[in-house]
Amino acid sequence: EGDGTVRRKEIKAILFDLYGVLVDSLDAWHHVFNDTLRMFGLPALGRRQFSRGFGAPIEHDMKAYFQGRTMKEVHDAHNSHFRKRIHLVKLFPSAIPLLKEVRRRKLKTALISNSTRAIVGMIVSHYKLKKYLDVMVTMDDVRRRKPAPDAVLRACRELGVKPREAVLVGDTRNDMVAGRRAGCTTIGLKTKGEYTIRTLGSLPPLIKRFK
Repeated sequence: EGDGTVRRKEIKAILFDLYGVLVDSLDAWHHVFNDTLRMFGLPALGRRQFSRGFGAPIEHDMKAYFQGRTMKEVHDAHNSHFRKRIHLVKLFPSAIPLLKEVRRRKLKTALISNSTRAIVGMIVSHYKLKKYLDVMVTMDDVRRRKPAPDAVLRACRELGVKPREAVLVGDTRNDMVAGRRAGCTTIGLKTKGEYTIRTLGSLPPLIKRFK
């Protein structure tokens, strides 16, 4: 302790963000977003403009693009259009090997997403990820979304672990803030967390140092 070495932590669970960590959903969401805009008779967004705001909270989208619509209308439209665009969601090649490795190490797993349960469920079943996941927490399951710690705390509760026994892997500042507020160890994928990794492949050796 205190000599610059990694503190040995007893880690029992790994919580994964979905978008940008296990799957690349930018293309799919660009199409879904434009499908919804067109349905409401609004102009579509170019890829650059869309990707600049990608990942922003739905409240931001409501104010910027869907004034006069209810959040339920927008969610319902997104949910129905996503089904047609699911093939555009790409699973990162290292995702399944990593999930298998985590299972092999007998660690519990959770998926945490600011997306709706309908959409997360579509992706999980499309890529047959359910067998690697013990718990899924979506925006429908909590009052406040990330960066609030609610989803992280709920996942830990459902897994039966203390937040300090869990690692949160995410690719955005919101993930890192949510994990930190909950009391988890945070690992940022190409973003600054308590630990930072460049690729998912760097995760297993890092976890080994905790055990």
